[in-house]
Amino acid sequence: MTARDHRLVGRIEELAAVRRSLSAGTGSGALLTGEPGVGKSWLLGAALDQLEGDGFGIVRVSATPSWQDVPFGSVPGFAPPDDSDLAGAFQHVRGRFTTGCPTGPMVIGIDDVNWLDDASTALLERLLADRLVKVLATVRSNAVNSRVVALVRRAGALDRVDVPPLDRAGHDDLVAAVLGGPVSGLTLDALWRITLGNPLFVRETLRAAAAEGTLVAQEGVWTWRPSGRAIPRLYEAVDLTVGILSDEEAAALAYVAYAEPLRLAVLDRLVAPAVAEQLEDRGVIKLVDTGGVFVRLGHPLFGEAIRTRTKPLRRRRLLRELVEAMQDDVVSVEDRIRVMSWRCEAGLPVDLGDVLAAADAALDRGGASLAERLARGIPGPMGAWYLGRTQVALGRPQDAEVSLATAYTQLDAPLLRARAAALRALNLFWGLRQPDVALSLLEEAHRDLPDEVHAEMLVAEAGIAVFYKADINAAATVVAAWEKPPQEPLLAGALTPLLPFVLVYAGAPRQAASELAGGVSPQPSWPTMRAATQACHIHALVMCGQLEEAALLAERYYEDAVAHGSPDGVGLLAMMVGVCHGEQGRVEQAAKWTSEAFALTDAHTLFPIRANILGMQAWWAAHQGHVERATRALAAIDDLLPSADSRSGDYAQLARALLLASTDQPAIAVKILRDLAEQFIGTGVVGSAMEALHLWSRVEPSAEAAAEVRRVADMSDSPLFSWYADYAAALAGADRGRLEALSLDWEQRNYTVLALEAAVRARQACPDSDQRAAGRLTRRIAELRDRCGGHWPAWLVEPVAVSGLTRREQGVCALAAAGLSNTEISVRLVLSVRTVENHLQRAYDKLGIRQRSQLAQVLYVTDPNPTPQ
Repeated sequence: MTARDHRLVGRIEELAAVRRSLSAGTGSGALLTGEPGVGKSWLLGAALDQLEGDGFGIVRVSATPSWQDVPFGSVPGFAPPDDSDLAGAFQHVRGRFTTGCPTGPMVIGIDDVNWLDDASTALLERLLADRLVKVLATVRSNAVNSRVVALVRRAGALDRVDVPPLDRAGHDDLVAAVLGGPVSGLTLDALWRITLGNPLFVRETLRAAAAEGTLVAQEGVWTWRPSGRAIPRLYEAVDLTVGILSDEEAAALAYVAYAEPLRLAVLDRLVAPAVAEQLEDRGVIKLVDTGGVFVRLGHPLFGEAIRTRTKPLRRRRLLRELVEAMQDDVVSVEDRIRVMSWRCEAGLPVDLGDVLAAADAALDRGGASLAERLARGIPGPMGAWYLGRTQVALGRPQDAEVSLATAYTQLDAPLLRARAAALRALNLFWGLRQPDVALSLLEEAHRDLPDEVHAEMLVAEAGIAVFYKADINAAATVVAAWEKPPQEPLLAGALTPLLPFVLVYAGAPRQAASELAGGVSPQPSWPTMRAATQACHIHALVMCGQLEEAALLAERYYEDAVAHGSPDGVGLLAMMVGVCHGEQGRVEQAAKWTSEAFALTDAHTLFPIRANILGMQAWWAAHQGHVERATRALAAIDDLLPSADSRSGDYAQLARALLLASTDQPAIAVKILRDLAEQFIGTGVVGSAMEALHLWSRVEPSAEAAAEVRRVADMSDSPLFSWYADYAAALAGADRGRLEALSLDWEQRNYTVLALEAAVRARQACPDSDQRAAGRLTRRIAELRDRCGGHWPAWLVEPVAVSGLTRREQGVCALAAAGLSNTEISVRLVLSVRTVENHLQRAYDKLGIRQRSQLAQVLYVTDPNPTPQ
């Protein structure tokens, strides 16, 4: 895509409106209006290019303020050669436009028409009045009523075409077009919040982010981690938008930049109302009514530019003036938090209790960054405790360890020391992967602290037990923590996902889903734990067989995680969206979502999250036959896990077996799966045991595998596990009719890969004499494979010679082999009959056959090595 194409993303409607205005017999053209940076000039250029290609005569004019006082300064070609008057200029231009012109109408394109000089404006009026030309012009929204624009519009009926900022969909399309690839949802959301769809701001932000190295592509997905550093080019673009401000206007804008949303009554105390009115007229500020009249900036970047350029002493003065002006208007908790943060930053006297309350309230409302700023104003070990909490919530485990270690050793209150020990232990284990240090810390705390505060540390013990080694007592430890839940918000947030997690793995996903049926509690203090609970909810639904509900919920939870801004949380939910796609047969989409999850997380990510993402990356890579990628992910997990039998490595072990089964080593894969199932059952992890047994029963169907699947299914409350048992039995018996029926059942439940697999097994079990059933199943296999994006389970015999055909050729040939006519195939695949014929002819050439009747024979053979029963 060219640079100009980038700038036309999301502008199809506006471009069509311009062409209608200029192509119609009536009217004199169009006026493109909008704020600076929305792309008016690029839209003007693109429209003129298209019109020129259609035979219109084009004159391009770019008006500027520096030439406004010079006659014909913007359009020197209009000036008469003999210095005659305006009438002479008109005759000169009229002659040019009527002699040697293109066959089409003449269009004058004018960028920033409000800056035209008087002579050019008068000439343009006359040309429009005599209908010698049409005009396509741009003008900023706040200059639509300027004298020049009024004169031009009076001379000709110009249609006004508003060019607004891009909507969210257009913004996302623009970012993807500029970067040339998929972009993480968190990155798109961050860019949207900053730019609000202004294309100029989008491009400048991307340019600056790429230059400083914070915008990178990983696994084919673009991610951006804002550094917080100033972006001079972007602020220059903002200056062009805002324009020149008086001292009074600049001061008023600074107050809003630091305090928005700011009550209008407070702003009136700080600046003259007329100043605020001028800023509102220019679109620099706006009024919003949310239970009162508040003032906000016209665009988020206005505030960013102002705050970045404000020197420390001036910022200190502004904040003190805001505190004084707000004295009589502190009515909400949010007001108290903001005023307290201003007092701290401005060096004003504060009450320690009020600061602690404000920091708690900020953290409780998801404002960890604000809570951190407040915590830095709290002296002594209490300040270290508050700072460590915010650093855990913000995903900075190294910083948190320093602060929490200080808090634990220096705090006096046993209750606070117990809480500091618990949070520090979780951070040591989950964040820094130091389980032995975490366990030693908890042992020390149990020795040194009184019994009445030991319950505060149960959540840390549970968090370690669940993910460290194969602890058969993990579930009991979690239950004990639930019976005495912590009051500290971050510890309570850490506990929330643990119970549904152990329920799912213990074989009770239906109970877990029921526990979460009312929705996930807010948990704003630690967004990653909120996302972890949401992921457990989705996993429980998937493991219950409620795939459609899980998929819808995954999309909703993903959007929620994006809104909360935690990269770890978004990564975890992206992985779960991928799981739902994969189970529904969209393996390629599953891999893409998992790539986004991987790109969003890094070495600082809590290791259970990173390990699970890597495990799913290996899982889907194995499905796709990407051996190197799967192997790389598995190696990364081995380096990441604190112990070889950590619960976070379950999917890695299953993925390793799947990879072996996919690379012609089914016997080794089955041995691993049998050993894993035995190990999982021995530690009470029924869910993972079923995953291993289910894969075994598919790779190497047998009565033994079917019996094991049934035995474990009876230990669980999951309907899905019972379906697995039915499927394993049908596979073991090579029951064609039962397998075909189960294929339909899997399809109805949206498990499309299993539907495909069952249809293939049914076709393999179909006797050659039953041509009707064979044709029906061959057609069904083609349809399901097409819905799965061409995916084929690697342990199944693939149709002969298919590897040389394109995916579309495979689909067409399979339907033709099943007896469909070319017309029927064209309807089924939404192709023309001629296209179907071309696909078939190319396939015949590749397969070395001459006629349609030979397709079934070369495309499908029965498994030459059926599994002994």
